[in-house]
Amino acid sequence: MSEEFEPNALAEELYLARRQRQPGVGLTERYPLMTLKQAQQVSEGLIARYLADGQTIAGSKLGLTDTRMQAALGLDSPLVATLLTGWQISGGSLDSSQFLLPKLEMEVAFLFSAAIDDPEVTDAVLQQAVAGVTVALEVCDSAYQGGPRSLFEAVADNLSSGGFILGEQYHPADPEALAELSATLTNHDKPIAEGNASQCMGSPWNACRWLVQKRARDGNPIQAGEILLSGSLGPVVPVQAGDRLELNMGHLGRLVCAVI
Repeated sequence: MSEEFEPNALAEELYLARRQRQPGVGLTERYPLMTLKQAQQVSEGLIARYLADGQTIAGSKLGLTDTRMQAALGLDSPLVATLLTGWQISGGSLDSSQFLLPKLEMEVAFLFSAAIDDPEVTDAVLQQAVAGVTVALEVCDSAYQGGPRSLFEAVADNLSSGGFILGEQYHPADPEALAELSATLTNHDKPIAEGNASQCMGSPWNACRWLVQKRARDGNPIQAGEILLSGSLGPVVPVQAGDRLELNMGHLGRLVCAVI
C-alpha cells in the first residue's frame, strides 16, 4: 500500500490502462483513495494526459443525478466529468473491443450555441443558448480491473466515461416536455431498461441548468459548441458484441446502435 497520496502516479496508470485496453491491476490496494478531493485530483491528471496527447474538450457530463442515490452516498449534488471529442462515436455501431467493460446509460444531450457565464442564468436565457436537444447513449467504461469498487474510484476515472453516441436530430429545448420524458432501451426488440425524467434531478432541464450555473461559478463557463450529457434516465446496462440496441425517448426520437 502506498504511504502517501500520489495523484499523478494513479492518473498515469489509469491513462495507460485505457490506452492499452488492459485493466489496471491492484490499483485499489496500491492507490487507496480516501477523499473526493483526492479522486478529483486524479481525474484532472487523467484528462490532462488526454489533452497533452491531442484530445480536445467536447463538453461535460453529469453523474449521480438521482437524488436518492446522492443521499445514500452522502452527497448533496451531482458529480461532473469531462467529455472529450475523441470519445464521440458515430456510424451507428459500437466496437466493444475498444473498451474494457462497456456499459450504456440512457441520456439527454444538450448542444450549446452560445457561451453562458452567468451563475444565475434564467431559463429564458438558457433556452436561447441551447442550439438543440437530442437523445444519447453514454458508454461507461472503467480502467479498474472488474470496475470501480467505490465512488472515489469512479470519480478518479473521470466518472467511468468511455464514449458517447448522439442522435441525428436536434429538437428545441422545451423544459415542460423534458420534465415528462420517458425512455426505453431495447435489445433485439426486447426491453432491457426503462427510465424517466424524475431520475435526473426531476428533469434533464434541471440538470442542465445546474451544471451551467456551476461551471459559471467555477470560472469555467459553458462555451458555444459544447455538449452536455445531463445524467442517466435509468439503470446502467452491460453490452456485448451482437447486441442490437434501440433507444426510444418520446419527442426526442430514437437512436439505433449495433454492438460489434
